[in-house]
Amino acid sequence: MKKLENIAEYLPLSELVKLENNPRTIKKADFEKLKTSIKSNPDYFEARPIICSDRTGKNVILGGNQRYEAAKALGMSEVPVIVLHGLDEAREREIVIRDNVNNGDWDFDILANEWDESELEDWGIQNDWQKDETFSDEGELGTEKKLLQCPACGHINEEKAFRYADTEQSLSL
Repeated sequence: MKKLENIAEYLPLSELVKLENNPRTIKKADFEKLKTSIKSNPDYFEARPIICSDRTGKNVILGGNQRYEAAKALGMSEVPVIVLHGLDEAREREIVIRDNVNNGDWDFDILANEWDESELEDWGIQNDWQKDETFSDEGELGTEKKLLQCPACGHINEEKAFRYADTEQSLSL
């Protein structure tokens, strides 16, 4: 069995250097969510440590600049870090981008039907679903139901809303 060469360790924030010209930004609301996540899920932070390179003689953050800032804002003195050795500048640049690329897509049908919407929002999933058409149930006057259709698979549901933020798909009655 192959052993991991790069093991996470806790390092003082003072030993880390933020990446100059980091192409990744974060909105204030998302930064607050990140701080909450780090505070309430330290085990997840350990499982996804900050990634640094020591090529320049300093521990320059390639992945986790926002986590670094959140930890600093929370008053943490040290954070989980993996220091990668022997990288060249081209490999560092690749890691900066790859660490922030979201590969894959969400199955909104499963999310809407099997997950709690407020928890998903708390965990960083944007509320891209919206209730569309409203109708009155003739058998129960005054009762409104929401008909919802998943734009990915066409599933119709009366409890959760489906809608991609960048599409105009909705159910017409």
